[in-house]
Formats: sequence, structure tokens, C-alpha cells
Amino acid sequence: MAALGEKLSAKKEAAILALLTARSIEDAARTADVPARTLYRWLQEPEFDAAYRKARRAAFAQATARL
Repeated sequence: MAALGEKLSAKKEAAILALLTARSIEDAARTADVPARTLYRWLQEPEFDAAYRKARRAAFAQATARL
């Protein structure tokens, strides 16, 4: 799940997966075992945001394909 040619850390990849499945950012932070403030900060990073958006688009595409 690399964005812009960079490989994300395992923690950041876990956070992206948690964001896709959790109801809130706070829940995702607990699931990924990072502070919520860190997750909010990561969402401001262009590389992390691009990887999150790419994963979200892929999940949405899979969900619509199943319909």
C-alpha cells in the first residue's frame, strides 16, 4: 500500500486498515494502537493521505462491484 513511491511503515498501514473499518478516528486509533492525535497528524501528511484515499477508493469499488 505504497503511495508516491514510498513504502509506509507497518503502523501506518495498520492505521489505514483501521480507518477503513472503524466508525471514528478515535476507534481507528485504538485499533491501530496509536494515539488519536498521531492519527490526525498522519492524515495531514500527503503520503499517508494519498495511501488512505487509494485504499478507500479500492474498498468502495469492491463494495459497488459486489452490488
